[in-house]
Amino acid sequence: MQEMHKIKILYGYSGSFSIKTYHYAIIAIIPIVLLIMLFFSSSFDTKKETPINSIFYQPLLKDTMEWDNVFKEMHTCHIEKLILQWSKYDVVDFMQSDSWLTEILSQAQKHNIKVIIGLYGDNKYFKTLENPTTDVPKYLKYLLKMNTLQAKKVYAIAQNYSAFDGWYVYDEIDDTNFNTTPKEEALKNYLQSLASTLNTITKRPLYISGYFSNAMSPLEYTRMFSNITQKNYTVLLQSGIGANLVDNNNSSLYMRTFSEQFQGQFIPIVEGFTMKDSNITAIEFKALEAQIDLLKSSANIHQTSLFSLRYFLDKKLLHNYKTKYCN
Repeated sequence: MQEMHKIKILYGYSGSFSIKTYHYAIIAIIPIVLLIMLFFSSSFDTKKETPINSIFYQPLLKDTMEWDNVFKEMHTCHIEKLILQWSKYDVVDFMQSDSWLTEILSQAQKHNIKVIIGLYGDNKYFKTLENPTTDVPKYLKYLLKMNTLQAKKVYAIAQNYSAFDGWYVYDEIDDTNFNTTPKEEALKNYLQSLASTLNTITKRPLYISGYFSNAMSPLEYTRMFSNITQKNYTVLLQSGIGANLVDNNNSSLYMRTFSEQFQGQFIPIVEGFTMKDSNITAIEFKALEAQIDLLKSSANIHQTSLFSLRYFLDKKLLHNYKTKYCN
């Protein structure tokens, strides 16, 4: 009885007129509610069916990217972020001209795409680390200096665009070059110093990638990565399949282990290329699908990245991807 009393007070009427009005209101509201539910359910379904959320781009001087069209394709395929692998590579500084980054960020903003901007890439990075005579701490201090200088150049332009969504560190972490305690500690100090420096420029998410070749077990490699990043970086881990470094079973095990350790700070990379006789070409769509399915079955993974834009724009691969996932 008290509940009936509350209802009468709420509506202010107790006669048949108020009841009829109430019924008409409900009838009018039902279609609106159904439309809202349909809209959101379709949105969620689209999200579930979107396997790639971000995509890498390696800038090269020879590129003539039509960014308006590129971002249209990304938007159509629900790819939300572009990761610039570097903004300076060796002596080639793409920031010599403001127009390079301005064009990317303005077009990205137009199409509601976020951009994660890479800093300095040393073309001698791997050879330097593989050289047993290299003073690793000294070399990492050099990289810290170069990345800091580049970040300041980038931020002078990027701060004006809401599309700017984070920093990417080019220095890929493998399972062979940092397999001793002194090297691991030097790497940890470098990455923590770099994180601190970048945060003083602007607080944006930090990303770094790695790859594996069975030189460390999944547990050892995950432990090392966890120690050096100290939860300051989101880890992008390459599948190793496109580069023929591991088989599907091993790749799955590494992905599962990283997913358990890093949870929300982990994004696997699907490799959109294949290597045959030292030639690198876009992967066949069925092989790309197999990598995507492997990641889905490996762990509870909600985000994936693709390496790279160059292969994704291959006409055949792009057509098949759009037909399967975007239309």
